Amino acid sequence: MSEAQETPPPSGLTISPLGLLWLGLAAGYLAASASGHRALALAAIGLMIGALLVASGRRAMGVFTGLALASASLYWADSMFIVVYVPPLAAFAFMAYFFHRTLRDGVEPLITRVARKEHPDLPVEMARYTRTLTWVWSLCFVFLFLIALVLAPLLPLSLWSRWIHGLGYGVPSILFLGEYAYRHRRFPNHHHGSLVLLTLNIVTVSKEAALALSAARTQDGGPH
Repeated sequence: MSEAQETPPPSGLTISPLGLLWLGLAAGYLAASASGHRALALAAIGLMIGALLVASGRRAMGVFTGLALASASLYWADSMFIVVYVPPLAAFAFMAYFFHRTLRDGVEPLITRVARKEHPDLPVEMARYTRTLTWVWSLCFVFLFLIALVLAPLLPLSLWSRWIHGLGYGVPSILFLGEYAYRHRRFPNHHHGSLVLLTLNIVTVSKEAALALSAARTQDGGPH
């Protein structure tokens, strides 16, 4: 079977100003939780929720909700403390679901879609490998979710945040780079694109999958 040529990097992968704001708030939450400032971390979560509502088109509601939640967080941080643990747990749970939902019958696994960006005529053995790898990524985020859940009542917020965010970045990074190196040994006779191309393909496929998931939910639930 002939090898596919390396495709050019996708273009137009830009982040909107609202997306940059949300990332800034996420960074603020990370810094506040890692330093043990529960009220500020909760306020950042409230503003992040408001930004998501604004992004969905509900601008007035988003601004009001974000400011209201942030204000409430500053005054009632002690009674709302459980919420501060939600963002990492929700992120891990969503990523596990995001990968696992593509393992259903009749659906192409997420990593297989990434591989097809580089190899449109994907060999059978690589298709099997990428399906297994999709399972591995799903289980990776299940593992991170369980670790975060178990450690939440055992560690102070600042220590919990450092451990969980450290693992949340470190474990996927090790898996990503380790798998990339292993793939070259597992399939030495196949062409493998650069890490930059692989990353861009992942971003493109993830955006396509997220849009498809959003469309499916809208169709199931009807217009809002």
